[in-house]
Amino acid sequence: MKAKIALKLVEWTSLPLLLFAGLMVMSGYGLTSEAARTASLGLLTFSSSQTIHLGRLARLGFTAILFTHSYAGTVILAQKLRLRGRKGLASLIEYGVIAFLIYTGWVVLNGEMGG
Repeated sequence: MKAKIALKLVEWTSLPLLLFAGLMVMSGYGLTSEAARTASLGLLTFSSSQTIHLGRLARLGFTAILFTHSYAGTVILAQKLRLRGRKGLASLIEYGVIAFLIYTGWVVLNGEMGG
């Protein structure tokens, strides 16, 4: 992937990732904390928290945006390191992140298919 495309992906996934992450955190607290539900001024009920936090679409959407953002950000970082003459470190980081994303994707896929 070219660094220009990666930068556009990072820019375009930043806000949705922030919103998804915030929603997942808030809905998680909405499942476990009456104080969090009260603080949300009625916007977050136990039922809506369950739908958001445990819904397959939300989980898969969050995961897809997270993976896209993470990989694109890694491409940008690796390109910066290569420009500074740190090719070995760039490759190590890039391959490490790819391996981590593949492993995480495998866990997510097994979790979704298994139940």
